[in-house]
Amino acid sequence: MRKFLICISSIALAGVSAGAMAQDGGAMASSGMTMPPMMGTSSQNYVAMAADSDMYEVQSSKLALTKAKAKATKDFAREMIADHMKTTASLMAALPKTQPKVMKPGKMLTPANAAKIAALRSASAADFDALYMQQQAEAHQAAWALHKGYATDGQDPALRQVAMGAVPIIEKHIAHAKSGAMSGM
Repeated sequence: MRKFLICISSIALAGVSAGAMAQDGGAMASSGMTMPPMMGTSSQNYVAMAADSDMYEVQSSKLALTKAKAKATKDFAREMIADHMKTTASLMAALPKTQPKVMKPGKMLTPANAAKIAALRSASAADFDALYMQQQAEAHQAAWALHKGYATDGQDPALRQVAMGAVPIIEKHIAHAKSGAMSGM
């Protein structure tokens, strides 16, 4: 658990340093990514973090279906639910193939993601869409860093395949979130 929390902290720190690089016109800014790939993640931590990310995406997006005002936000939420249920299924299907065996992840959100859900629940109707889209942008940058890093240097071949499959899905979500934010979702 301690390694997991350290990994979560490193994602946050990477975001701060990558944001500074983006302000300086770094290469990541031109690709739309504000975080560098997260390298050196153990297979168990990768599974725990990927599952937590998917759980947050599905839960927050189900909430968006009931609280969002804009049709575009609800359409985005439907896409998030469908795609993140698929990435979860892919992750769970890979677990029996891992060597050494990786344990199934827990079914509870991390405190950080639970706090994001709580913030969405308590958001006013006027503020919900903007908060949801802001959270989505941040969550997808972190998810991209996790999956891209594991796809690059992950130790387990089955999980590396999962990560490689998740990267383009997450990149599509980032592009959709950006276009929605720019159009005033």
